[in-house]
Amino acid sequence: VGLLLAIPLALGAALYTSEFMAPRWRGVIKPTIEIMAALPSVVVGFLAALVLAPWIQTHLTSVFGATMAVPAAVIMIAQGRSILPYSIAIRCARWRAGVLVLGMVLALLVSPAVGRWLERYLFAGDLMRWLDGQIGTPWAGWWGLFLLPSAFGIAWWASRAEPVSEQADSKVRRISWGAALMRWFREPVLVALGAVALASVIASILSWIGADLRGSVIGTYTQRNAAVAGLALGFAVIPIVFTVAEDALAAVPVHLRLASLSAGATPWQTTVRIVMPSAASGLFSAVMIGLGRAIGETMIVLMVAGNTPLLELNIFSGARTLSANIAVEMPEAVVNSTHYRILFLSALLLMVITVAINTVAEWVRARTRARLQEL
Repeated sequence: VGLLLAIPLALGAALYTSEFMAPRWRGVIKPTIEIMAALPSVVVGFLAALVLAPWIQTHLTSVFGATMAVPAAVIMIAQGRSILPYSIAIRCARWRAGVLVLGMVLALLVSPAVGRWLERYLFAGDLMRWLDGQIGTPWAGWWGLFLLPSAFGIAWWASRAEPVSEQADSKVRRISWGAALMRWFREPVLVALGAVALASVIASILSWIGADLRGSVIGTYTQRNAAVAGLALGFAVIPIVFTVAEDALAAVPVHLRLASLSAGATPWQTTVRIVMPSAASGLFSAVMIGLGRAIGETMIVLMVAGNTPLLELNIFSGARTLSANIAVEMPEAVVNSTHYRILFLSALLLMVITVAINTVAEWVRARTRARLQEL
């Protein structure tokens, strides 16, 4: 959960800071995020255990509403900017970050109302009882699970659109109509509507055959659980991933950007097709460093995840990682006992996992760098 939160946010922030943010703002934002890495993990865990976990339990519907309201606000702002006249859009370009932040704040303010509406129509009026499996149908769980993958899938499909051909051949014309439909779905609003429709169809099929997420991936909600621990862990991982990724993007030679822009590419096309492939090894290293940081974290998971030694798939139940288990049980283990040796075996297993991940990361990074060396 922590990596699912941290990696997209950190890489997206690094990409925006490196390629699109004004230099004077970059000089303020980057050091601020880097300072977050110096915050002790025990402090993050303490605040998450005493403040974040109780607040999320009390306002769970608001949190769920925010996951819907904030992306919707970002999509509407992006769509609104795309339909503005070119002269006005250029004149207001320097305010786009402020407008985006303002829209996200407004979305957070209305998220309680959105959450109550979703709870009423998706979760039979009580989200907690729905998670227990006492009321409602499994449709809402599958819909929420497939909504984001559906959006990414439709966006990827639309990005493959080719220019519409004007030839008279019927076969080419059919292909052109298909390409035109794909080009249509490049609009954010259409991608969102298509994702809602596709996720609804998939959820209906899975519900019809009797599949239910409750009792497996989701279930009874406890205050200190793996999901909350993942949120706190993501907060701790974001500064590290952001710093390494931003440095990798900034290290891409300027002449590559200038050559792309002079050839007629837009700044976004230059970023996606030139800058990101050139910095792929650094971005991958950033992700692997974040993964290693998450695997080795002890205090945040120990304080927030509920310290439950029973492993469950339910992300809303307690958990205990290998590192947290060693920290908890080692002071009580008798030297040379079976318990003592099992803890050492856990430490050895944790080390093997870390070495394996680092080895694979180094191998992939070396191959990527060799492939892009000609650039």
